Amino acid sequence: MKHVSAGDPIRCSQCSIGTASGLGQGQFCPFIDRDRNAGEMLFVEGEPAEYVWFVKRGTIALMRESGDASEGRVRALRVAGTFVGLEAIVSGMYWDTARAVSDVTVCGATRDAMDHWLGPHGTPSRTALEITLRSMSADASRPGANAASSLARVASWLRDEVPGGATAALPRKLIAELLGMRAETLSRTLAQLIERGAIDATRTELTVLDRALLDQLARE
Repeated sequence: MKHVSAGDPIRCSQCSIGTASGLGQGQFCPFIDRDRNAGEMLFVEGEPAEYVWFVKRGTIALMRESGDASEGRVRALRVAGTFVGLEAIVSGMYWDTARAVSDVTVCGATRDAMDHWLGPHGTPSRTALEITLRSMSADASRPGANAASSLARVASWLRDEVPGGATAALPRKLIAELLGMRAETLSRTLAQLIERGAIDATRTELTVLDRALLDQLARE
């Protein structure tokens, strides 16, 4: 039996989703905490899209057109402070397979609850969100090895995917696969970024120290 709770009201009111929901002001947040172990699936590509998930802790890998959910190629990683399964807003099925890379805490809201939380259809913000989500279904793969230097590609990915000051549990094998490079190349590139003071890193975790420097390196 998986842990399911309404969450700590004080902690949830400090969460960006809880704040937007009006927690602490007599309002209700439709997102409920759930814990998942490393390796567990949140959903599988092609299944009915029943939940939207907000990642509170840990890392989720997204895979598309894998054929085998346990062996599919990773196309994106989602860390704390991001959503997975947002396609449920505009589609009846999931576009990706979502697997927990580490132990995670995610907050889930049903498709109907999410629809109510977002408010009426036809508003400018709701329309913009729906158009953006539909365009995501045809997102192209990341640039290949020749599109940019390894330093620029890794810096760009860290800048876009890992919030400044945040620590993400990201196995290097997954990052290398995601960026289309050899694990050895990734290790050398991370060492360069550590030497320049842009990040700190262990074998399984990365911490962004200087987001401005990452942005500069990503453009070089």
